[in-house]
Formats: sequence, structure tokens, C-alpha cells
Amino acid sequence: MLSAFTCSILFLVSYLIYHYQVGSVPFKGQGWIRVIYFVILVTHTILATAVAPLALITLFRALRQKFDAHRRIARWTFPIWLYVSITGVIVYLMLYEL
Repeated sequence: MLSAFTCSILFLVSYLIYHYQVGSVPFKGQGWIRVIYFVILVTHTILATAVAPLALITLFRALRQKFDAHRRIARWTFPIWLYVSITGVIVYLMLYEL
């Protein structure tokens, strides 16, 4: 779990550096795919901001061996993190491959 957390942090740092240098990339799709793209993007963005503190809280509870509290929050953190991970790849593919 520590390795996964470290990889997530490294990805976030590289993502922020990339977008600081490149800026915003507009979505070029038209029609119904544009609506789908923005629905996925908005939900991804909102949940990505929520998963950061959730992941920290979940990690710290496990490190402090407060496993009951860890399990309670991990039930929410894991599915949100999974959704953000999958939709991040989908957003990337829709933005750069369509």
C-alpha cells in the first residue's frame, strides 16, 4: 500500500509539472462524445480532490494501527480512488487519442 501511495504521489507531481508547462489542452471532440467527456472529466476532477485527503487519512490510520477506523474510511477511499484512476485513463485517451 505504501508503494501504491508513493506511485500515486509521483504521478500527481509529474501531472502537475506537465500541466504547469503545457497548460490546458482543449477537447476537440464534437457531439454526444463531448458531453460524455465533460461528465467524466467533472466527476473525475471532483473525486480526485476528495481522494487526496481520504488517502492520507486512510494511510495514517493504518500506520497508527487504528485498523477499525482504517477499515471504515478505506471502504470509501478505495472505490473513489479506483474510479479516479480509471476515469483518469479514460480522460487521457479521449483527449489525446480521439
